[in-house]
Amino acid sequence: MTLGSFALGTDAFVISGVLSSVGDDLGVSVGTAGLLITVFAAVYALAAPLIAVGTGNRDRRGVLLVALSGFVVANVLAAVAPNYAIMMVARVVAALATALFMPAASATAAAIVRPEERGRALTAVLGGITVASALGVPAGTVIAALANWRATFLFVALLSLVALLGLARALPPVPPTAEAPLGDRVRAAVLPGVPTILLASMLTFCGMFALYAYLEWLAEKVGGLHGGAVASVFFAYGVCGVFSNLVTGVLIDRHPPERVALLSSGALVVVMGLLAVMALVGSPGATTVTVLFALVVLWSLIGWTMNPALQKCLISAAGEQAQVALSLSGSAVYAGQAIGSLAGGLVLVHGAGALTLTAVGFQVLTVVAMAVVARGARGSREG
Repeated sequence: MTLGSFALGTDAFVISGVLSSVGDDLGVSVGTAGLLITVFAAVYALAAPLIAVGTGNRDRRGVLLVALSGFVVANVLAAVAPNYAIMMVARVVAALATALFMPAASATAAAIVRPEERGRALTAVLGGITVASALGVPAGTVIAALANWRATFLFVALLSLVALLGLARALPPVPPTAEAPLGDRVRAAVLPGVPTILLASMLTFCGMFALYAYLEWLAEKVGGLHGGAVASVFFAYGVCGVFSNLVTGVLIDRHPPERVALLSSGALVVVMGLLAVMALVGSPGATTVTVLFALVVLWSLIGWTMNPALQKCLISAAGEQAQVALSLSGSAVYAGQAIGSLAGGLVLVHGAGALTLTAVGFQVLTVVAMAVVARGARGSREG
């Protein structure tokens, strides 16, 4: 299951590293190619809660095998797509397969181990996505540089096939787990404090994906980087994200999570503001490349503190409905990815400065939302 989540995570993120090549080959602009990211994220955000409810009474093993089979088909289809329309269909199928796999994998991981081991089991499954950003995305970008972008999707299909065969051989039937009905999810979404936290989560990923979706394009335009050099940017971002996730767990256990998220969102305004300055006045060269790498490292180290901190805020706000509220967090994150990548694609024609300023704008809105979350949390503690 960890390999499966690694393959799915690689697929979700790696397209950012090959977006220009995809657009050139399929005869569309980078901004139009970016809609492949937007649609993937939007389909996941909308489909995941519905699929979780609809498949709640099905054997988990069967659900996982169907999901991975669909994912293999989606990536093979992407690899051979003759045009943009077929590529879009492939991304929709991949999003539906991901929406089917991830909740089922988490539920299965918790069900097949002893209660005291559930935390480690969930970490192993979800850790596949984190490791994908550090290793899978740079690997896919290098494969595209050595061969072409289609080879990258064949690489993801191969990973998914290995995971499929492994699960088919090793995983026994797993009884269905109880899924919260849609009514419970709606009620959890309107609990005091929850809507603002979900909004902050969405805005965080709006700002992140306005930039991340077009990071390859930005690195080329601002730093003059290509191929393996671009992969090193994604590698730096991913490794720092893994490290940040590990440290954040300790940080939010020692300090109020809303304070951590508020300070992080404020710091991100500064980092993204510096990226905007670099995009507006910088020119390709060693100095710009050095500054770009430094700012990407800071962006990742600070940015990846947000989601764990916001999830802990959500647990505190939702109380007994925490599990249901956390299931909504995934939709908020992917909605942010969809909106951010769409906004980034729309302003791309105006240059790197417009792209980075769009990310700054989303981040300023995140700070406002986090200020409301922090004030509410402080009021709850004092009350």
